[in-house]
Amino acid sequence: MLPSRSRLERWNPDSLTFAGKAVADAGAAVDSAVTTMSTNIKTMPDTKAWSGPAHQAATGMFERASEQTAEFTTYTTAVGEALANGAGTIGGARTSLLNKADEIDMTGQLYVSEQWVVMITGAQMTAEQAAELERRAQAEQVTVNTLLLGVGNADEQTAAAIHAAAKPHGFQPPNPNDPMSVIVPGAQKPGDEVPNPLSPVGTIQQGTLRDAEMGQTVRDTKVETKYDPVTGEELYTKTTIYMMDGSRHERTAHTKSDFSDRSPSVVERHIDKNGKLVSETSSVTYTEFARNDMANAKVTTVRMADGTLTTFIERPDGRRSATVTTPDGRQADVPVNLLNHPALTATDAAITGLDAQAGKGIPMLSEEALEHVKVGAKYGGPGLSVATALWDVAVADSGFERCVAAAEGATSLASGTIAGIATSGAGPWVAVPVALVAGGGGTALGNWIGNTFCPR
Repeated sequence: MLPSRSRLERWNPDSLTFAGKAVADAGAAVDSAVTTMSTNIKTMPDTKAWSGPAHQAATGMFERASEQTAEFTTYTTAVGEALANGAGTIGGARTSLLNKADEIDMTGQLYVSEQWVVMITGAQMTAEQAAELERRAQAEQVTVNTLLLGVGNADEQTAAAIHAAAKPHGFQPPNPNDPMSVIVPGAQKPGDEVPNPLSPVGTIQQGTLRDAEMGQTVRDTKVETKYDPVTGEELYTKTTIYMMDGSRHERTAHTKSDFSDRSPSVVERHIDKNGKLVSETSSVTYTEFARNDMANAKVTTVRMADGTLTTFIERPDGRRSATVTTPDGRQADVPVNLLNHPALTATDAAITGLDAQAGKGIPMLSEEALEHVKVGAKYGGPGLSVATALWDVAVADSGFERCVAAAEGATSLASGTIAGIATSGAGPWVAVPVALVAGGGGTALGNWIGNTFCPR
């Protein structure tokens, strides 16, 4: 198996040496005890303590037992040696990988994640510096992958050696295809805990995890205020958050509204590293003069690149709603429990860019929320926050496998990649919504949302 970094750190290969010795010593102890008993019974006639047919039968029985225990000792010795040898095989591979990971961590610019993916440490830097660090990370990944596979091979070789040592003595390894093996501890071979770089899917997973991390790590921010060239009045304040991967979030807080029935809007556009729009989020508060039951209502909308629109409305009487509308006009209500999702309520604004509502209102953009966003910190943005909440609601309603299948159908990522990322333990922000952004930007994300919540 390929263990996670924390699991490998907990591994103690030296314990195999002690276990091997214990197994061999136990076999030798049994053989010694039976041999001693056989010898003592055989010599009894010389002491005139016991003789006759019964004595002859007992002597024959213990002689046969002595032969069997000698074979048993050969068995335990072989298994003990395989265990002891495995300590050296696994121990050497483990030390090499952990030392390399520590070496990378000590650079201060790169680090190795729980999934053995070489990441860039968050800090203020230029786009060129980030690109150079990404190239270094990719180069170091080759070495880490080689050492990781060495650990996996050492583990496999040790298991195979133990089976080979035991098999001549009648040992039959568990059949993983036997339905009963599911309930028998140790019958199932443990699966990899991290992406396997030997497989194309594993390589994609590693790259997507790094892309996701870079796409959520702030490398710089810029604030600019625009004034009317004639009157000198302030028109808006624009905050641009630059991410490690070259993507950016542009939040514009307007001072004037284009509409008489609503407040000035706050708008955030998420643009990917290729310059393509991922999502556009907007928040406004309607005035008392608004029509159609919208007086004094708060509204946040998230529009994906393909036109899929998610709308949140909170009315003064406390009623809240969330709907999804596809580009072709299909519309569906989203379960209201979506609005109580941590990503939209109690999560730190530094990650979401949303005012935390603590379950009492809808998610809203504000200029103040960006005060928490710091260079080197993680930032997903409101669009990704909403997509994460939608993903969790969809999984709860229709099941994980179905949602993964629908998500993979909206991207060009290899089959199984999204599932692997979603279960990699990399954290709530490295999940399917991030994979959808990496796989096809806002179009893929919008397709998934629309097709999941607004079926034909």
